[in-house]
Amino acid sequence: MISEARMRIAGLVSTADAIIESQELQSPGEWAMTAFSRYRVLELLGVEPVPPYIGIVDLSPAALIEEATRVAEQLAPSGEHLAWHASLVEALRCALVDVRMVSGACDL
Repeated sequence: MISEARMRIAGLVSTADAIIESQELQSPGEWAMTAFSRYRVLELLGVEPVPPYIGIVDLSPAALIEEATRVAEQLAPSGEHLAWHASLVEALRCALVDVRMVSGACDL
């Protein structure tokens, strides 16, 4: 169960990261403050950053991270995974706040 959910979370977060990286290429510096929280999530999941998407993407990075957070919050980890689970949920929440904040500022 955890590995299946973990793969889903990793896919959502990787997609969001690739979208943000492509937006960063278009407007250097705007998304820099989200880098630490996004990297922390990828690190906890054991996922390498993926290259930026090229082209138009209609997906919202915040919506993807929000979905990943919901999936993570629904996990019921065993005792040996409790600390990892708590760290992952916290990292996802931080990344979501950062992405929403920058996304809102970019829309102004």
